[in-house]
Amino acid sequence: MGTQMNSIVRNTCLALLTLMGTTSFLWANEPISPQSCVCGCQCGAACQCGYSQGTSCGCSQADDCVKGEDEQAENASYANWKYWHNYSHGTPWDYYDASLTERARGTCYGLTGVWLPEDPILFRPFIADPHQVCYSVGWRFNDQVLAKNVIDVSYGDTLPLYRWFYVWPWWGQMQVEIEGALWAVFAPLQESAPLINADYYVAIPITYAIDKWSFRIRAFHVSSHIGDEFLIEHPRFIRKNPSAEFLDFSVSHDFTDEIRLYGVIGGILHQDESFKTKRFYAEAGTELRLEGLGFIDCRQQLYGLPFYAMHFRYSADFKKHVDITYALGYEWGRLRGRCKKVRLFAEYHDGYSVEGQFCKFPTNYFGIRLVYGY
Repeated sequence: MGTQMNSIVRNTCLALLTLMGTTSFLWANEPISPQSCVCGCQCGAACQCGYSQGTSCGCSQADDCVKGEDEQAENASYANWKYWHNYSHGTPWDYYDASLTERARGTCYGLTGVWLPEDPILFRPFIADPHQVCYSVGWRFNDQVLAKNVIDVSYGDTLPLYRWFYVWPWWGQMQVEIEGALWAVFAPLQESAPLINADYYVAIPITYAIDKWSFRIRAFHVSSHIGDEFLIEHPRFIRKNPSAEFLDFSVSHDFTDEIRLYGVIGGILHQDESFKTKRFYAEAGTELRLEGLGFIDCRQQLYGLPFYAMHFRYSADFKKHVDITYALGYEWGRLRGRCKKVRLFAEYHDGYSVEGQFCKFPTNYFGIRLVYGY
């Protein structure tokens, strides 16, 4: 097993290095158009800053733009709200061509890409996915598999490594990332509040985005571990080793500023012999953001809005009914920087457990979660 794991890791690293080297060579000499150098003022309006490589991006219209920002803060219309909402989410992707972003600055200096980009990620996580990569804490009620009261926590983030600005076939943006996360569940009302299960995740996603479409191909590893105190309290529980390597492909489309649909297909490349699951799986979902019920504060660079989301999972191991998670809550976010968000929402899960060795058992629960992430 160790030899197989070493081979998988080695081949993945070689493939990643080959991809980065090939793409850097292909687009190293991409021509810079005279009108490609633009920068954004403080309120987001675009202004031309030069016509040749290396031109300084100084906005001569900054004063007028600041005045416009004050007017927006005092008279935030629905049209202004839609503009800022697009800004914060990175859709439509025209924002990246007309603002102070890595792509706009890099193009000014003739770059085809940038290391460690600070712009928002190209492929956003799924709000209703119980195992999204984020920082979160929640309380579940009446989980039919784990316990009547469960605290679930997660620690996870995305490290963008490199972003290419203009990539075939549609000259969108492509990014290579590293993701890592831990999802853990505890039984807080039991004696010693034992850790029940912990899932460890590491991934190398490659994402691509153009206009309102975004794509992701991801190779990742997940391993699960039962808590020691849980095993002591349940001496007849037979511990297995749910550990596997996966490969999946995801597509996301923002039909409007308020409606997002997505789908995922994937398979298991290798799994531990002690805990076998069916190789192929699929996921799908939708997210609805109610802009008309939200707010925008341009001076604080802050916005908020309610949302509703659904996440569906399918596996041949799910033999009794469909696996669905519903989420309803409120989202706050910044309009600058990497545009991370805070979400407070209620969720209802009806399907199968998402926790490691318990994943083949049907369950349902109601929960409250607080999330910080993309």
